[in-house]
Amino acid sequence: MSDHNRHTNGIPSSTMSPEQFAQYLERRLVLNDDEVEIQGRTGTQLRLRVNGKDVVADAMNFYQAYANDPTQLDLVARNFVQALLSGLPDRTVRDFNELADRIFPMLKPIAMLATVRERNLPMLVYRDFLADLIITYVVDEARSVTFLNEGHLAKWDISAQDLHEHALQNLQQRTAAGAGYTTAGSGNQKLFIFNTNDGYDATRLLLTDVLADWAAQTRGNLVIGIPNRDFLVAFSDADPDIVQAVAQQVQADAAQREYGLTDQLFTFANGQVREYSWD
Repeated sequence: MSDHNRHTNGIPSSTMSPEQFAQYLERRLVLNDDEVEIQGRTGTQLRLRVNGKDVVADAMNFYQAYANDPTQLDLVARNFVQALLSGLPDRTVRDFNELADRIFPMLKPIAMLATVRERNLPMLVYRDFLADLIITYVVDEARSVTFLNEGHLAKWDISAQDLHEHALQNLQQRTAAGAGYTTAGSGNQKLFIFNTNDGYDATRLLLTDVLADWAAQTRGNLVIGIPNRDFLVAFSDADPDIVQAVAQQVQADAAQREYGLTDQLFTFANGQVREYSWD
């Protein structure tokens, strides 16, 4: 039996071909059989019925992300499933004033854009960020979010910059009103943590006023990790052992937790968030 065909607990033990990767995604989608019906597959194209709508999803862009780092298979697969189920919407455009206080920014993997294009959906409003992430914009619904697209901007006659500033202000107000952070430890081992599970914890990386306050309390550089949507941790790099320990946990959580984002660490310097290198 070839290396490509050996599996351990359902996960191939060596780099898969594109078609094997698509087969793996098929098996993963079985876990979502209440929302996804698999109708067939040709090569890397999966024919699906997602929440009552027929969808053709090409896994090739996600395969490229997997091939770049096969150890991130689980994260890539979860991002694929999440993109399918996230309701990348073309919902009825409502009046901006009706929605204004529920519009927030949200960090997402850049791979989401590939799914938008493959499904011929209106392009999302977004701006590039760092570490293969983008800033998207959502309307906070009762149990989900609606992603805003370029059609919304045209209908509302507002610019992407105005939308960004408005969404960021909403996030600042929501955070100040009670979605606060917690701390653990002291001195060089002190951790600042957002873990409110409101969907925007990682996106609070954009709140530079909060980061500036933390940095002022920190010896050395402030280092930040956002392994998944619902977790942000910040700490000092004054103790290399702490940096290594937290970095390893961030890497594990990014690969294993739901709504994974990135194992890249960030820092805050001169009023800006930047990628951090600790090697």
